[in-house]
Amino acid sequence: MYERHARRNKAVPTFAAFNTQHFTCLPSNPKVQGEFLTAVVKARKEAGLPIRGRLFSLYRRLTKTEVSAVAQKVEAVPSPAVNSFAVSEPKYEKAMRMSIRPPAAVRAAAAAVPESPEPERWTMAAYVEAVQASGLAETKGLMVHFVPETKELPLSSLASKLTKTTWDAIRGKSADTSIKMKDGIMLDLSTFELNQEDVTNFVRNRKKKVQGPYFIRFSSI
Repeated sequence: MYERHARRNKAVPTFAAFNTQHFTCLPSNPKVQGEFLTAVVKARKEAGLPIRGRLFSLYRRLTKTEVSAVAQKVEAVPSPAVNSFAVSEPKYEKAMRMSIRPPAAVRAAAAAVPESPEPERWTMAAYVEAVQASGLAETKGLMVHFVPETKELPLSSLASKLTKTTWDAIRGKSADTSIKMKDGIMLDLSTFELNQEDVTNFVRNRKKKVQGPYFIRFSSI
């Protein structure tokens, strides 16, 4: 179902957002999520929407990787009727293989649906401190760290060694906007909005040979 949504829609949500919207139970796997979103962007550029080519199987990719908890747990609110029943979180493997959904939430007359907790947000100072403590270092300081708004992806998925490809992609001087990150995934910069002040400081510091690491804030488009 997530693949069908990706083929038809310009904006493809994260696993957590998709779970919340459709009451599904895709697992939290930033690596597979990043690879799938990159594949969708490339397919959309090549053939437009709707995407008619085959995308890789999320089920096969997720079963080959270490699976963590469900990206965003969605609980159904039980009816206040006498003969009520409990709704438990289904196994994600069966939900994907059989294309089924857990039962839809029932709005209770006197009970409010609990809101999903807001993800924790990054500040630049906190992100720099986290990177320094993570061991994501490069001997010559040639590492660019992309600072997200919220704490959802691992630091290694947001760090890229400063190569010519990365340098050109950040400055918008290359048609290929995909760059390789520290953990091996490809990040397409065209799907994000980079903070222009940070980009300007980054370019100026590189031209003045100021040693990194460099930090660039970004937000989703």
